[in-house]
Amino acid sequence: MKKILLAAAAAFALSAASYAAETIDGVWGVNFGASVADANAVMTGQNGARLLCEYSYLPGYHEAFYAVDFFGRQGHLLLRFSKKGLFLARFAFARKGDLERAKKAAASRNQNSEKKYAAFTGHYNELSAMLTSKYGAPTEELEESGVVSGVRWSEGVFSRQSITLYENRSLTQSDTVLSYEDSGRK
Repeated sequence: MKKILLAAAAAFALSAASYAAETIDGVWGVNFGASVADANAVMTGQNGARLLCEYSYLPGYHEAFYAVDFFGRQGHLLLRFSKKGLFLARFAFARKGDLERAKKAAASRNQNSEKKYAAFTGHYNELSAMLTSKYGAPTEELEESGVVSGVRWSEGVFSRQSITLYENRSLTQSDTVLSYEDSGRK
């Protein structure tokens, strides 16, 4: 009887923990499936984004590109729509912080780890902490050439809804990329 009660308590605790984290149903006040007009109203209204351009690139597919201030981070946002509405939001932020200091921190962390991690800078670390507090621990780490360069949170049938946070070294200095996606709406 004790075993049954302990199992029931553990199951309840796990189900309660799963409800504590929010679901991935959109981004920055816009739900997946939103129309171009509805998403634009939220982005330029309550979020204060500045529309830079919008266009169609295939029949039934549309994109809008914004300059944004996402929780104190200056960057750009690409929204992508299909006939089923919004399915992708991708932010790109210029690197924040000293890359050399981040490289030293990564080298120190990598000495005591089986995995090798990229030199994550300020925006990546801040966004990772914010997303982890909202959605729980990431469901996977993303590796490139044997180095962990990002993480992903995913849920839904076949993990269709996801958030990907990735840091990349590029020529443009837009190195921290944050994507929200509902692949079932492509």
